[in-house]
Amino acid sequence: MAYAKDRLSFWVDGPIKGEGRPRVTMRGTYTPKATREAKARVRAAALAEMPEGAPTPLFSGHFAPVAVAITTWRPLPASRPKAVTHEADTFMPDVDNVAKLVMDALNGIAWEDDRQVTSLSVTKSARTRLRSEMMLVQVWSDETADVPTEDGRGEVAADA
Repeated sequence: MAYAKDRLSFWVDGPIKGEGRPRVTMRGTYTPKATREAKARVRAAALAEMPEGAPTPLFSGHFAPVAVAITTWRPLPASRPKAVTHEADTFMPDVDNVAKLVMDALNGIAWEDDRQVTSLSVTKSARTRLRSEMMLVQVWSDETADVPTEDGRGEVAADA
């Protein structure tokens, strides 16, 4: 999609996966293959949108605040009646697991560590018959992170 000095947007095609639970065996702990493959697709899509010579990570410095927006689209299963044209995507994976997978995949590419993310939005769009499975990831500098905010009582926080 696009790369700018303080913004990166890219599409990830293929099945939408969430971060899988680590598996523990007698031989040790490992990450499931589906999770490793999904992270590799996210990393490849991000790197494909960054021009040669762009800094890696894009937002370096432990104090560089970053905002992330993730939007997913998935088709309706073929088993749904033809009269159903769309429905809310309330099925797996959970939005928190999708976010964790994307944030872990972008460590070292978009930011040094995902603790730099100060704003996060994940949206699972309604499933329709017209869309294939895809995800849009947008990352930008969160310049508003140091702006004073209200403390919940309508007053500006004293430490701001």
